[in-house]
Amino acid sequence: MTYFFNDHNLNQSASYLDAIYTVLERGMAAKEVVCSITTGFRSIPSLRTKPGLNPYHASVADIGYGFDSVQGTINRLRNGESIPFAYEMLVFELDTLMVSEKQLSPNFELVVKEALPDFYYLVEQSRYLNSQIGEMIREANRLGREILGDRWHEIHSRIQSIQAIPRL
Repeated sequence: MTYFFNDHNLNQSASYLDAIYTVLERGMAAKEVVCSITTGFRSIPSLRTKPGLNPYHASVADIGYGFDSVQGTINRLRNGESIPFAYEMLVFELDTLMVSEKQLSPNFELVVKEALPDFYYLVEQSRYLNSQIGEMIREANRLGREILGDRWHEIHSRIQSIQAIPRL
């Protein structure tokens, strides 16, 4: 099955999907480094016991799963697979990434609150990478809105009740 998004022809639709995929690839690279640093935080006594570490680590993992999920849906669409609710899946997955991204910063700030000066470099690198992840997620969502046009809002209003289900 061939999916057409908004009023775009097949080549334009493929270009948008490629752009979303590429943006998420860049976000995934930043996420991998953040995940490594986050794991390293567990070996720092002053950070290991901070209340936000587990939720922060879970938020980073959620984002990784979200990237994989969107890219998997894009691969299925590229391969012409007939997917019931394909547009809904794409909107749900992209918007869920936005939810996960909003959890990063507050949890991160709990972890690094009162971090010792020896770890400021890691803290600043993580803060920078978190912002990069957020930029990539927002760009992927912008592209998703653009490719679906007015349908994005229609679909989003239908899937919002599903997203209200607690995930952590």
